[in-house]
Amino acid sequence: MIPASPGVAELEPALAMDTRLFSERSIWTMVHGIVLGGGALMALSAALFSLHAMRTVDGPDGAARQESRSLGWLTVALAVVLWAAVLVGTYISFPPYRATPPEGVTDLARYPRSLIQSNPGTVWLHSFAMEIKEHVPWIAAMLATAVAFIALRYRSALLSDARLRRMATMLLTICLVLVAAVALLGTFINKVAPLD
Repeated sequence: MIPASPGVAELEPALAMDTRLFSERSIWTMVHGIVLGGGALMALSAALFSLHAMRTVDGPDGAARQESRSLGWLTVALAVVLWAAVLVGTYISFPPYRATPPEGVTDLARYPRSLIQSNPGTVWLHSFAMEIKEHVPWIAAMLATAVAFIALRYRSALLSDARLRRMATMLLTICLVLVAAVALLGTFINKVAPLD
């Protein structure tokens, strides 16, 4: 047997440390924010563009029927992605955020809410930003679901009826503003107290 050199013995504790690039918590945070939240923002933009680009004035013809079907399924996909972001955020990402540290813990890195509240300069992130993130996404998902219902129910009338199209555009615009604001607040929170 070859004796170990002194340098190898010193490296053993370093090799035993956790070398994962991402934790399960950080992966769920990325799925919630980047994949689902980003996907919802892209789908909202696509739906708004489609509502504008596909409008017709002549009434439904064969092309308008196909376009309205595509728009209907786009809005359904949008609602599904947005609901997935809301549910993953509420039931998977949020519980680790609000975990209470045990008595006597001084390193609050594993307890984001407590970390944010421990600094007077960042306490607003919990009292304002996190409260917004807890409630507003549900409203956005409900609005997206309403537009998906309208797009499936009224199909080509959505493209030819100006009032119906304006209403759907307004609901999607409100939804886009809400989702973008929540995404920005989530970025601020994750920058100060990431879920590692």
